[in-house]
Amino acid sequence: MTMPPNISESTPSLSQLKVAIGGIQKLSLVDYPGHVAAALFLSGCNMRCGYCHNPELVLPERLAPSIPVEEAMIFLKSRIGRLDGVVISGGEPTVNEDLPVLCRMIKSLGFDVKLDTNGT
Repeated sequence: MTMPPNISESTPSLSQLKVAIGGIQKLSLVDYPGHVAAALFLSGCNMRCGYCHNPELVLPERLAPSIPVEEAMIFLKSRIGRLDGVVISGGEPTVNEDLPVLCRMIKSLGFDVKLDTNGT
């Protein structure tokens, strides 16, 4: 029987994560009901909805420059004890390959994680 690899052995470093953070909302009282939260907006989407409220995260010609994952994690670490949740939204966050790794990293800081997705 093979044992699963140690998480530290199989987890990419922050700079290697395939996640494009297009924006950070440092405080939200409405995006995660019952939580004082921050929101990370990930770039990329597999749909082109005319009513999208974040088109700058969806359309390749409008993509905002990415915020380094390291910068986002430093911010979240500085908010331990002040925030209790992190919303991951977009765009469509599930098009980011290392989304599960990012979620585990955020949860390891003690935050609840809420994922906003179009469900496709």
